[in-house]
Amino acid sequence: MHEFPAVTTRRVGMVAFDGIQILDVAGPIEVFSLASRLLFEHGHVAEPPYEVVLAAWQAGPLRSSCGISLVAGCSLRELGSVDTLLVSGGNGVTAALADEALVAWLAAEAPLARRYGSVCTGALLLARAGLLVGRRVTTHWGYTGELAELAPSARIEPDAIYVRDQRLWTSAGVTAGMDMALAMVEEDLGRRLALDVARQLVMYLKRPGGQSQYSAPLAAQAMNEDARFQALVAWIIEHPERELSVSMLAERTGMSPRHFSRCFHEETGLTPAKFVERVRFEAAQRFLAEGDQSLESVAARCGFGSTETLRRVFMRNAGMGPGVYRLGMRCGAEQIDAGTGASL
Repeated sequence: MHEFPAVTTRRVGMVAFDGIQILDVAGPIEVFSLASRLLFEHGHVAEPPYEVVLAAWQAGPLRSSCGISLVAGCSLRELGSVDTLLVSGGNGVTAALADEALVAWLAAEAPLARRYGSVCTGALLLARAGLLVGRRVTTHWGYTGELAELAPSARIEPDAIYVRDQRLWTSAGVTAGMDMALAMVEEDLGRRLALDVARQLVMYLKRPGGQSQYSAPLAAQAMNEDARFQALVAWIIEHPERELSVSMLAERTGMSPRHFSRCFHEETGLTPAKFVERVRFEAAQRFLAEGDQSLESVAARCGFGSTETLRRVFMRNAGMGPGVYRLGMRCGAEQIDAGTGASL
């Protein structure tokens, strides 16, 4: 790891309540905590870059949706000033929305932080506090309707992994909060450290903020009950560079091409060609965001055959060419939303 300049400890406040989703809290906290450990405990900086505080209206144990309790180290009234304030989500958000004192505290205190935001359904609390008026936001795909009711003027991006609108950051459900926290670490301390954190946590350095919550592999896994297709989908994801024609895929499953195409569509909701294109597109997104290889190399590794095919697929799925997409992923604070081409 290279040398880092002197840093001042940034306080991160994670707001929680009874009925929290434990990964909404633990995921982002671990990202910030690991960044501190990698720098401070290895002597790269004089003080840890982050101090993470779990806070609730009352200090003490909090029940999570999975039954495990977390302990809020302080009450919100004792939290004091923070650099970053994040609101977690979970099944308990319904009761939290009715907590007038909590909502009033968020309305007053969140805008005082350098940046603030939410993980998953925490966005509903920000909306109730009047903090999402006219803003670009996202949340868990299953709660976009509720969010629209609470913040009718907000521009909701239902597919996004996370969205940044100036100082406001919002993420999709559960593990998307880790992607958002990792993007914050990269903004604060650079790509090198973010990459080290990602490697330690065995996650992508950057699942782009505009990448769809509905990836083709996830959709297939959720809908798939046929063991033949489960094995085939896993093989396609692992080998995007291979020949993936309908006839070849049908042969791997022992079916005729026509019967295979019909059954595959019934199982996954996508035609074989569309599924393969989506897998290759998502693989190319990762290579472009994380690596420095040429467009020719990305096209070959993802099975597109040529840079022109790669370009056409990106224009069709992202509204921009692969070169512009990669530039957006390298721009730090001014990332390009892969779904709309808009600045994050």
